[in-house]
Amino acid sequence: MKIIVTFAVASEFTRWRRYSRFTRIDCAGTPVHRARVGDIEIYALMTGIGMRRSQRELQQLLAARADLCIASGLAGGLKKQHRVGAIVVARGIKTEAHTPAIASDSGLVDVAIRCGANPVDFFYTSKAVVNSPSERLRLGKSADAVDMESFHVLDEAHRAGVRAVAVRAISDSAEKTLPMDFDRVVNKHGEVGWLPILIELAKQPMRFAGFVRFGIDSSGAARNLARFLDRYVNALTITV
Repeated sequence: MKIIVTFAVASEFTRWRRYSRFTRIDCAGTPVHRARVGDIEIYALMTGIGMRRSQRELQQLLAARADLCIASGLAGGLKKQHRVGAIVVARGIKTEAHTPAIASDSGLVDVAIRCGANPVDFFYTSKAVVNSPSERLRLGKSADAVDMESFHVLDEAHRAGVRAVAVRAISDSAEKTLPMDFDRVVNKHGEVGWLPILIELAKQPMRFAGFVRFGIDSSGAARNLARFLDRYVNALTITV
């Protein structure tokens, strides 16, 4: 069995990479990591925030006899009941208006629930970072969490005829404003640059404490996600 797991950036994946002993391979210059669990090959791919990396590598992996695809990483909460660090699995993914939602594979959702994920109706995939509580409140009327990649990953998987699911960890709660406008610090490859972050913090040093808190919360969420993915992949080897 061959499973593809996508993350936006390496920091979302680092914990799981250490737990599962992934090794790095190069796929046309894009960082891809591979691990083996019994008879299962797992490929972890960084898509960049907002899918800013080329989707060619994802398309090639999906076309090369992939069996399952998991859109993973961190997400922002849109409803108060989703605490920071919670693992959520979406039955479907929405995006911009007038675009039909995409469904996760129901069997993969069921296995995720048995492994401890909280089921939700929808994730919302946004074109830009959703920062303000008011915007999150608006989106929370129709979705439970927001990210910038899940819809596109599942769309590619569906085109390739590969069963797919979106599972994420909540990194920040619905009622809190992000410590900065992250759209300003993401480069053309969808990676967060430390120099732009320092420049933004220098402009508003009072936000430093909030940024540190956000980093701690994100690290904890990534740790929870790594533990979940270990359980989930092992369960998939038995039940799928």
